[in-house]
Amino acid sequence: MTSSAARTSLTREALVRLVFDLVRTELLQVGSDFTPQSNLIDAGLDSLAVTQLLLGIEERTGLWVDERLLTPENLQSAERFGGCIHAFCSGGA
Repeated sequence: MTSSAARTSLTREALVRLVFDLVRTELLQVGSDFTPQSNLIDAGLDSLAVTQLLLGIEERTGLWVDERLLTPENLQSAERFGGCIHAFCSGGA
C-alpha cells in the first residue's frame, strides 16, 4: 500500500464500508439481505470484479492493495477484506 496520508486517515470501519458499498452498488447485483458479513465469492465476486474492486479502492483512497491479500479467506466478506486492508496499512500483516 502506498499513500501514508490515507494510511493514517482511514479507519477499519471506513474501509469495510467502502468495500461493502463498492461491491453492493457498483460490482454485483445483490439483494437487500446482502450485508458486510455476506460471503463475497458466494455473492458472485469473480476475478474481474476483484480487479474492479481493487481499482475502486485505489481511486477513492490512494491505497494500493497487495495482491497477496487476495485469498479466499480474506475475500469471505466485505468486513473481513476491509479489516485485512486496514491491518496491512497499519503494519499488522
